[in-house]
Amino acid sequence: MSATRAVEATKREGGPVRRHAQITGAVLMVLGILGLIPGITTNYDQMGFFRSGAELFGVFTVCVLTSVGLFLFGVTVLAFSGSVRQAHKNVILHALALIAMGITGAGLVVNSPHPLLPTDVESNWLYLALGVVFLVGGNRARAKEIEQNGVF
Repeated sequence: MSATRAVEATKREGGPVRRHAQITGAVLMVLGILGLIPGITTNYDQMGFFRSGAELFGVFTVCVLTSVGLFLFGVTVLAFSGSVRQAHKNVILHALALIAMGITGAGLVVNSPHPLLPTDVESNWLYLALGVVFLVGGNRARAKEIEQNGVF
C-alpha cells in the first residue's frame, strides 16, 4: 500500500488512533454528564460552581466546573479527531491536562485557602489515572497505526 493510500484509508476508515480518540472523548463526555445527574451524584444539593460537597458515585468530589470541563474535553477530543495526527495530538494534550489537574489538585491547590476546583485524594487519583491511561493508550494506538499503515 502506498503512503498516500495508507493516509487516505486512515482518514476514511478510522484506525487505532482515531478509535482511541473516540473512546477517550466518549469517556470524558460520559463522566462530565454523570457529574451533573442527581442520584448518580450524591449530595447534589451541595453542588457548587467551584466548590462542592457533591460526589460522583459517592466517591469523587465534583462541581459544575469540573463536570462541564470534562464534558467539553470530550467534545473537543471528538471534534478534533478528523485526521490521525490531529486525533493523536489532541488525546495527548488532554491526557497531559488531566495529569496536570491531578498533580495540582494533590499539591498546589489543596494547600490553597480558596481552591478553584474541588480537590480530594480520590478525584486527584482519578484525573491522574485517566491521564496516564489516555497517554499510554494514545501512544500504543500510534504504534499500532504505524504498524498497520506504515505511516503516521
